[in-house]
Amino acid sequence: MASGNTLFILEPFEGRAPATLAAEVLPAISDASTPAAQTPVLVFDPSTAWHMDFHVTMPSQYGGGGYTFSFKGGTDNTDVGTFIVALRSVVVADADILTGDLGVDAATAVTVTDTPPATPINKLNYSTTGTLSHVNAGSPSGGDRMILRLSRDISDTNTGNLQLAEALIVET
Repeated sequence: MASGNTLFILEPFEGRAPATLAAEVLPAISDASTPAAQTPVLVFDPSTAWHMDFHVTMPSQYGGGGYTFSFKGGTDNTDVGTFIVALRSVVVADADILTGDLGVDAATAVTVTDTPPATPINKLNYSTTGTLSHVNAGSPSGGDRMILRLSRDISDTNTGNLQLAEALIVET
């Protein structure tokens, strides 16, 4: 895990689906407790590029650095091929037209490539990290409204659904 101020922990139920190609929120991964505890996850398909948006406000303690991005997740099968997850970040500035093109799809992405553990079905895995510079994150300041988009890059080699439990964004 990266050191620095934690800026955001993106949880499945906090996301907002884009108009199309949205990752599915699935609260159905259950453990063997009685009653069973359920872990919500975002499910990203292996063959269609799905996304989830998170609308956040940059914390006031943000020092103007870049982001270190990592995720925790697993898969619903036994494939140990790699997953590639991307994070894009844009500032929604004062007087921006919300029905205009805010540029989320064109924003620079940081990608994290990670390989699940052996026999990975339903195992939680902590990913490696990737970094996004301050400029490539949209040059935010404390108090700025932001859209953070998580996406699965379907050029990865895992044939299972990605079950993303959370994403962590830390200031670098």
